[in-house]
Amino acid sequence: MKISTRFLICLLFCSALATGCVSAPKDHYYYYWGNYEALILAMYAEPGSAEPVMQIEKLTADLQQAESIGKPAPPGLYAHLGFMYAMNGEVSQAEAAFNEERELFPESAVFIDGMMERALQNQGLSIAPVE
Repeated sequence: MKISTRFLICLLFCSALATGCVSAPKDHYYYYWGNYEALILAMYAEPGSAEPVMQIEKLTADLQQAESIGKPAPPGLYAHLGFMYAMNGEVSQAEAAFNEERELFPESAVFIDGMMERALQNQGLSIAPVE
């Protein structure tokens, strides 16, 4: 079976055209993760190495960086920030962070409500019921 030269040229042209249309993503991560994963690891792998105040500072800086580059915060970041605020006794900031997590990821509402309740109860604090 003999393949014509025109067919081969057409095949090469089509394959080059098809691969030329594929563009690599600008960034392969949808979310801006920043220090979030490293803080979680440090918190559990080396207890006491990541104090709440330091984590709040780093997570807040990550949120500012994410906003400046136009990427959303990853799931769990606001919840973790709320937990750190609660550990630091900052109730209003904790509630705001937990509420932001619930707003961004509504599927996590039940988990976030329980987390918020436990985090603040562990500090001897209470919250207003969520409506």
